[in-house]
Amino acid sequence: MTKLNKITRLLATGFAFIILCSGLIGFNHAIIKGLEPTVANAATVTYTATANLNVRTGPSTANKIIATVKSGTKLTVSGKDMNGWLKVSINGQTGYVSSKYVKISNSGSSTVTVIYTATANLNVRTGPSTTNKIITTVKPGTKLMVTGKNANGWLKVSINGQTGYVSSQYVKVSPPSSGAIQVVAKPESIPVLVNKKNKLPENYVPKDLVYTSIPFTFKEKTEKRKMRSEAAAAINKLFAESKKQGVSLLGVSAYRSHATQVALFDYYVKRDGYAKATTYSAIPGTSEHETGLAIDVTGGNGKCAAQDCFGGTKEAKWLQAHADDYGFIIRYPKGKESVTGYKYEPWHLRYVGKSTAQTIMSHGITLEEYYNTRAVQN
Repeated sequence: MTKLNKITRLLATGFAFIILCSGLIGFNHAIIKGLEPTVANAATVTYTATANLNVRTGPSTANKIIATVKSGTKLTVSGKDMNGWLKVSINGQTGYVSSKYVKISNSGSSTVTVIYTATANLNVRTGPSTTNKIITTVKPGTKLMVTGKNANGWLKVSINGQTGYVSSQYVKVSPPSSGAIQVVAKPESIPVLVNKKNKLPENYVPKDLVYTSIPFTFKEKTEKRKMRSEAAAAINKLFAESKKQGVSLLGVSAYRSHATQVALFDYYVKRDGYAKATTYSAIPGTSEHETGLAIDVTGGNGKCAAQDCFGGTKEAKWLQAHADDYGFIIRYPKGKESVTGYKYEPWHLRYVGKSTAQTIMSHGITLEEYYNTRAVQN
């Protein structure tokens, strides 16, 4: 398509967009027919039974036994009672189990980070009992990053760069960010919305991952070279065309498994703290890299890889102008931090399909705003 034709088409769609959206002051999150980030359920936490365990109708041994699960059974926990019992879902039923005989499950070989909220003034101690020294005391409402659980009901936490222990009687399971994180119903959809409020299903792995043929900043043949087949074909074409136009690009990181995201996010939390880490790194399950549809890129000299200095380079400018021709968008644009939840990332490309990408980029909106606008039309 010539630039003149492209400009003509964008002007036409722009007028249509303005007409459709006139009078709208803001966007309301909603579902789009055929492209919906439809939710299946609210965020949950997975535990593993450490012994044969009775599941009961209520949070005490006085309640009726629904079922008995074997040691090693995975349990989906959606809540916690003050007396240490956990609310679980099993075989389509809701039940309760004693927290003494479960532990937080790990994803792969990496430590899983679970967020709890203190329900009272809470002492953080050097070990899992009241006989241990107090490191600090946190106020009710304080978010705690929990990485493990002791059989006696104490939780292992990370706080201010230190490891400590708190009693599970005075905390509750909480979403790791404001509002419930919901699970997308169609993770395989090309324009799927994955962000801080919409996560991928547990253990989701794209079925059509293939190696891209583009050059990367490293030589090893790792998962970071992979994308879903349609996205891989598109990024191959984008790189080939940029080279023809004298713009050299390198891939930095494409697909990222859930286990890798867990390890990466935990590293950033330990380095910079939870609050800061969430401004530039995704909570496991909410990373676009886990979809196989996203890729970070940089200039051919390899400098400024995933760094702010990439913005303003000729490579960044070329991507801003041409990424949508190949079905990609700049996923986290400048000035949209309050919408996306992330700082400006000119290097982060997300494949959504050519038509969708051109609509988003031509109107200067985000994927979130695109969904909301389409919902208004429908």
